[in-house]
Amino acid sequence: MAITQADVDAALAETPEPQPGSYGDRDSLLYAVAIGMGRDPLDARELEYVCETVGDRVVPTAATVLARANRPAGAGLSLLGKMNFALMLHGEQRLVVHQPLPPAAETLVSSRTTGVFDKGEGKGALVTSETAVTLADGAPLFTLGSTLFFRGDGGFGGRADGAPVPHPLPERAPDAVCEMPGREDQAMVYALCGDRNPLHRDPEFAKKAGFDRPILHGLCSYGIACHAVLKTLLDYDQTRITGFDVRFSSPVYPGETQVVEMWQDDDVISFRVRIKERDVVSINNGRCTLA
Repeated sequence: MAITQADVDAALAETPEPQPGSYGDRDSLLYAVAIGMGRDPLDARELEYVCETVGDRVVPTAATVLARANRPAGAGLSLLGKMNFALMLHGEQRLVVHQPLPPAAETLVSSRTTGVFDKGEGKGALVTSETAVTLADGAPLFTLGSTLFFRGDGGFGGRADGAPVPHPLPERAPDAVCEMPGREDQAMVYALCGDRNPLHRDPEFAKKAGFDRPILHGLCSYGIACHAVLKTLLDYDQTRITGFDVRFSSPVYPGETQVVEMWQDDDVISFRVRIKERDVVSINNGRCTLA
């Protein structure tokens, strides 16, 4: 079913109704383990993220798995149901942190489509969306933004300009580099955070999608990059992060080493992620903003 400009106009005009949501400390603790924290059980700084008797810190990028409403949101993202998810790629992920995430919370979740950009027949379409999450009392908690690339849905006659512009990286050598070794079973653990897409665990499904084996969740790599920034430049102080944006550029396989290259300029940390074993960039144009 091909989308039309009328579908796009209707989606952009939708006014989403906030839906109740919630998460517990099991969710925030599991996320930290899934992105590699706690591998050294005597590392006191990481224990603050993975052991509630030591600390109650929450990795900011956990927002990507803590934003679920208790029931479908209905209005706000109806357009996506008409698009070809078999040919979809996660292009970009954005995050604004309004206050440090608590380990557990009752929330209100509101999602909407913010833009649809037609790259042309045979070239696909970009869909940008936003999910705003507040505490139950209405206090802003975080806002997520994403860009999805639907390879099979271009040519519907929509606008082509206005999509998010990637953050430019400095041209000098990185100020810091951090190697983040992967685990062969990392996708199995991360799937328990809520993303059960078989592309990341089922070898036969992955082959049908064009991969010789399952690939790691892009949002797991996103969290690993945040882990590296916290560890290397912020002394594990998550309260300093107010934003975390990336562009995904290449798949990652479980077990690979993600080398995070970082540049710090005042209140902005620019970064990219390179796969050590294959020398390919998997995350590019990274931007971490600091309080």
